[in-house]
Amino acid sequence: MSQEQTSELAALNAVGALDPDEAATFAALLATANAETKAGVARFLDAAALVAVSKSPAWKPSASLKGKILALIDAAPRSSAAQSLSKFYFIERDEGEWKSLPVPGVRVKELAVDGRRGFSMKLYELAPGARLPKHHHFGPEGCFVLSGDCCLEGRDFHGGDFHYAETDSDHGESFSENGCLLLVMAASDGDKH
Repeated sequence: MSQEQTSELAALNAVGALDPDEAATFAALLATANAETKAGVARFLDAAALVAVSKSPAWKPSASLKGKILALIDAAPRSSAAQSLSKFYFIERDEGEWKSLPVPGVRVKELAVDGRRGFSMKLYELAPGARLPKHHHFGPEGCFVLSGDCCLEGRDFHGGDFHYAETDSDHGESFSENGCLLLVMAASDGDKH
């Protein structure tokens, strides 16, 4: 497989746009890939997460890749409320429902769920001193700190910092000294992440 084909599969994988055959091909390729190729795939995942929170993507996709991504977006099922607003829906700051988790001082607000592609986007609010217990990631998770502070894997993060966890990774306890607001994009396998 050429480097260009590998890069295109990595880019499609990063945005969850591989069909089942392409995903199997990509998984087989990645299983036998060298460290340089794996690092390149990780860079695509990081870039996809940054594009989600940035208005200027770091790279310009080929016409065929862009067409595939736009076709997937157009084909995605939408709720009736979203359909009434064409191809967009909005949740303003004071809209949506915050739900308390069974962890003291932690609330979550669901922003979007794409069951077909298997991901969700949520806001997490940790009160000062809140602690999230150790947990396992059944799918990938990207976490962008919007405000405040958060300690993840022994590292201190602040507003503007980003953390990514691979599928089948285990997080130790995470906590916030002064409180924080996190934007989390994760696999939507129930409430597992």
